Amino acid sequence: MKKDLLLRLAALALALTLALGCAGCAAAPASGSASASVPASAPASEPAGEAEGLALTDQAGRTVELAAPAKTVVSGYYISTYAVLALGKADAIAGLEKKADTRPLYQMAAPALIEKPGVGTMKEMDVEAVAALGPDLVILPAALTDYADTLASLSIPALVVAPESHEALVEMIGVLGRALGAGDAAAALTGYYDEQLERMASLTTGAEKPAVYMASNSSYLSCAPAGMYQNYLIETAGGVNAAASLEGDYWTEVSYEDVLAMAPEVIVVPSGAEYTAADVLADAQLAGVPAVENGKVYQMPAGLEEWDSPIPSGILGCLWLTSVLHPEEYPFEEFVADAAGFYQAFYGFAVDESLITK
Repeated sequence: MKKDLLLRLAALALALTLALGCAGCAAAPASGSASASVPASAPASEPAGEAEGLALTDQAGRTVELAAPAKTVVSGYYISTYAVLALGKADAIAGLEKKADTRPLYQMAAPALIEKPGVGTMKEMDVEAVAALGPDLVILPAALTDYADTLASLSIPALVVAPESHEALVEMIGVLGRALGAGDAAAALTGYYDEQLERMASLTTGAEKPAVYMASNSSYLSCAPAGMYQNYLIETAGGVNAAASLEGDYWTEVSYEDVLAMAPEVIVVPSGAEYTAADVLADAQLAGVPAVENGKVYQMPAGLEEWDSPIPSGILGCLWLTSVLHPEEYPFEEFVADAAGFYQAFYGFAVDESLITK
C-alpha cells in the first residue's frame, strides 16, 4: 500500500510540476494587498449533525466536503495557523508552514508547534510530507491553490483561504470554525471584532481625523495607498490615509517631495520594519513634515505579531492606532489592558505587556 502511495505521489508531483509551469504567468495575490483575487462565499449555517457531513465553500470558490469536523490539520499559511490557534485547536495541528520558529506567537501560545513538521512555504508544498502526516484537512493559501486538487486525489481534503481584507478574514474564520467543529469559538472571535469596531466608531465620532502616512517594512519612502488593508486600519482608527490618492494595492515608492506634499500629521512605522522611528525623525530631508516636526512618528510593537495585516489579532492594530491618534478618547494604558485581555481570551496566555509599545 505504501508503494502504491509513493507511485501515486510521484505521478502527481510530475503532473503538478507541469500544471504549475503552465500557470506560472498567473500572479498570486500580494500578501499586503487588500483586494483578494479569488472569489469567496459566505459560510453556510452549521450542519445538523456530523453524520450528514460538511459541505464547505472555500475562498477559491471550491466546494470541499468533510465526513465530520477535522480532528487533525496541516496549515500551509501562517495566518490560517494563527486562526486555528485562536479557535482553540492547537492540538489539531499536525504540520504547518516552514520557519515556524521565527514567529513569536507560536512560542508564546503553543511552543509545541515549533517542533511540528514544516511542510511548505507560500511558493510550494511538500505533498509527500503532508500525505505522511495523514491529516483530515489541509489549509492552503491562495497562492498554492493548484495543490488542492493534487491533495484531493490522495483523499486529503484541502481548503483554500485568502484573508486579504478584514471581511475576507472574518469569512475565513467562519469557514475554519465549521471545518474544525469550532463554530462557537469562531462566533466569539468575530463577535469581538464587531464589538471593537463599533466601539472605535463611537470613540472617534466627531473627532478630528489626522492625516496618517503608513510606511512599509523596507523603507519609509514606500507607503500604503488606498487599495491596501493598511488603509482600512487607518480609517477604522479615525484617521485619513495621507497616501489615499495613490493608485495600486501594494506598497508604493514615493519621493521626499511626495511625502512633504502629503504633509502627514502622523507617521506609522510597521512592526517588521528594517528601520526605526528614530531613523525617520533624524532624516533632515523630512524636517518639514508635520509628523516629524511634532515628534509624532510611532512604531507598531515588535516581538508579537504584525498588527498592520489581516491576521486574527489585526483588530489590535486598529485599536493601537486609535490610541495613538485619539489618546484623549482612548488612552494607551487602556489599549494595553485590552490587548492583554485579547491574548488571554483567544490564545490562552498572559502576554508580556512590556512588548506592547508605541
